[in-house]
Amino acid sequence: MKKYNFIKYSIFAGALVLGVSCTNLDEQILDATETSKADPDAVLTSAYNGLKNFQDQGGIFAVSEVTTDFVIVPTRAGDWGDGGAWLEDHFHTWKADSREVNSAWKQMLSSVYSCDLALAIQGIPAGKKAEAQFLKAYYYYNAIDLYGQVPYREAGSSPDDFPKVWTSPEATTQIIALLEEALPNLPAKNSSDPSIASKDAAHFLLAKIYLNKAVFDSPTHTGFNANNVANMNKVISNIDAISSATTLAADYWDNFKPANNTSPELILTSKNVLGVDAVAGLGINGIRSRWYMGNHYNQVPSGWNGFSVLQEYYDQFNPSDRRIKNDDPAIIAALGSPLGMRRGQQYDKGGVVALKTRAQNGSLPLDFQSDLAGLPADGKITGQNWLERWGIRPQKYIPDASNLDKPENDYVIFRYADALLMKAEAILRGGTSTTTPVAIAAQLQARQGITTVIDLSTLAGINKARATELWEEGWRRNDMIRFGTYTTARATMKNTDAYRVLLPVPTTALLNPNIKQNPGY
Repeated sequence: MKKYNFIKYSIFAGALVLGVSCTNLDEQILDATETSKADPDAVLTSAYNGLKNFQDQGGIFAVSEVTTDFVIVPTRAGDWGDGGAWLEDHFHTWKADSREVNSAWKQMLSSVYSCDLALAIQGIPAGKKAEAQFLKAYYYYNAIDLYGQVPYREAGSSPDDFPKVWTSPEATTQIIALLEEALPNLPAKNSSDPSIASKDAAHFLLAKIYLNKAVFDSPTHTGFNANNVANMNKVISNIDAISSATTLAADYWDNFKPANNTSPELILTSKNVLGVDAVAGLGINGIRSRWYMGNHYNQVPSGWNGFSVLQEYYDQFNPSDRRIKNDDPAIIAALGSPLGMRRGQQYDKGGVVALKTRAQNGSLPLDFQSDLAGLPADGKITGQNWLERWGIRPQKYIPDASNLDKPENDYVIFRYADALLMKAEAILRGGTSTTTPVAIAAQLQARQGITTVIDLSTLAGINKARATELWEEGWRRNDMIRFGTYTTARATMKNTDAYRVLLPVPTTALLNPNIKQNPGY
């Protein structure tokens, strides 16, 4: 075998593990000496760019949300067929070579590798090292949540060796250690730029890990063990350690507006800059996908007519709740219909002229409904009546109508409302705090226009509160697994295979003999 230096072979082995094609590696990759002397800022920027993967409508987002009770992406005649990829996600029929299973794996572990490049720089400043450690911990967190195992390479190991593998419990221990080492050297939260890793972000991620630790410590990722109080106390202490610079925004929608970087609620974001295509690697599937993926072709902005919220999810809300009905006059003037979960007759900008489907589909009233009579059991819509109209359409981010394709909305990854809900859950699961879930519910309920009752007195109430607060933010799969409902049959998903709480390891990754396929696949 040709001898590559350590950095080059790490890429090569990583490419095998990730299923990424690799050609001309000698020409494209820095050697170990060059990397060790690289500019820390440039290499760290590459590590941060991994967060942009969360803005993609596929990959991590697809397996975290489309697989749940939140949305389905039906095939509409020739649209959204994609070889059945979206319906495989929703129906829990994915395989080891399925598109989104492979995309999420590549997105996470390639991001881990970018962090390792930063950590390999000789003399990297302590603060920048801490940022790389935090990012690596976050990418690994997602990998173990989805797949239950992760490859890693020991420092000083032979470049001829395949990466070894941490189990979920082993990786959890490593993630906690990374974060605890990073914490003292991370900066305080930048109130105008939450895209920078901070102490608040590290405490949030530690709380998230301890909240799910009993799941991660189970080989099958199922159930919560009975002896979990110590983990819950860790959740509470980490949430309590979040600084006073982080508070709830008075208006829920401040977290999703174009200049959302100023919201005090945001703890970690993926940064976007007005007028700059900051997600070049994702093409159209950056933050802008969050308004294109569900909107109809004739709406403002025009969309792709795909993602649709399920009625059972929508029914958890009071229909007047501002979290699903943002009808600010400026939004009606620019976009026509309220943002949130767009249901019923849709209107052109100004809110007066009723929209219709395309002429080729009969110019029917553009009236979004989610009557299951309009959705065949196989998820493939063909009839004219429903083809362009079926489904309640999600739109959580507020677009700047003058900058639809290069917007500045930062993508929200961590926010304080989630932290408060984690704390309430930890208290109900046995943790000790001077705060009560009732007091936390009152904080959340006090925000502008929240008309759905927030009841945190039971675990069922917390599960509902997380659904209504955090819709489309990438946490639904994680929550459903922790609450034991992910593989429960529901209106549009009948597969109850318990092993599907973990995704299969992609077929290409099994070229590494240290990786074993997850049970059931």
